[in-house]
Amino acid sequence: MKKIIIAVIVMAIVGYSGRVDKEILDELDVATAVGFDYKGKNKIETTAVVPVINPDKSISNKTLSSIDNLSKESLVNLNRKSPKPVVNGKIEVALYSKKLAEVGLQDYIDYIHRDPSIGTRLLLAVVDGNVKKLLGESFKEYDTGTYIQRQINNNIKNGLIPKNNFHLFLSSYYTRGMDPVLPIIELKDKKINVKGLALFKGTQMVGSLPYRYMFVFKALHETIKNAGYKLRTKEKGKTEYISIQGLQTKKKFHVRNMHTTPEITLHLKIKGYIREYTGEKVTAKTAVKAEKLMKDKVHKEAVSMIKDFQRSNIDPLSFGDQVRSRTRNWDGKKWEQQYKNMKVNVKVDVMILEIGVVDGL
Repeated sequence: MKKIIIAVIVMAIVGYSGRVDKEILDELDVATAVGFDYKGKNKIETTAVVPVINPDKSISNKTLSSIDNLSKESLVNLNRKSPKPVVNGKIEVALYSKKLAEVGLQDYIDYIHRDPSIGTRLLLAVVDGNVKKLLGESFKEYDTGTYIQRQINNNIKNGLIPKNNFHLFLSSYYTRGMDPVLPIIELKDKKINVKGLALFKGTQMVGSLPYRYMFVFKALHETIKNAGYKLRTKEKGKTEYISIQGLQTKKKFHVRNMHTTPEITLHLKIKGYIREYTGEKVTAKTAVKAEKLMKDKVHKEAVSMIKDFQRSNIDPLSFGDQVRSRTRNWDGKKWEQQYKNMKVNVKVDVMILEIGVVDGL
């Protein structure tokens, strides 16, 4: 009997607490995404998205915007435009216009870093286009912040976006011997499209990598567990396509001459299977051809990409961190000079494990 009474009391307390929480939430604007557009020298437009649950349980979005002088606390100014306090604790995504990223994100990274209510798993992205317009779009059953967060996370897990969150960005920024990258997204046909990667030196975007090179970059950057790749070849004057799916990659670094001019050899192993082929028939010979085509293409793109990074004096593949972790009394300033002229060897092994469906792409 005593147990039953206790259970009833606990349920009553929980139910009452739930009602109190709901009443509190009804008095707040809980932002799920925030974005920043560059509006000229010392001008920034800050936009926050607040989901609104309608009586029929559908979700719509309310956007709050404010144009202010560049400020480390620009998000605070949104409260002037809202009848309810705007809270940051549920923000899932922070977006920055490409122009703002090129000017530099230092103030906005510092602001997020200092706000204890914003978690370090917050996702960051650069927008090619107007951030306010993107955040004002509706995406069916999800509020905008949650939709963008799910889209980016899916592309990290099953696509070509490298692992990305605020904690990893800070780690790449503060650790000597590596530079941050962020995905570039755009609003296209009312959908979020991954366009490429933004390359940073510190907190300033200094270049970009088109989407077609993102597989090779991610393979050099981290382990891939599931991805796809399309090859094009010519047989008897006819263009044919081979779709490789289920791609998994592993990489290993070998560093020599650490105390003079370091030399890095990067071993990359790739496994996958042929999913589709536009030629007449998939045979063992097709698999061998696909292996060679992919090996040559990945090697060529990797070597070219690394040389471009060296010329731009950015290290998004963290070669410096690889050398630093193997070198006693590592000198960061000395490394800056060594990096530009360092020899990097890339070795690629490709294995096609299975032969799949024969069909047109």
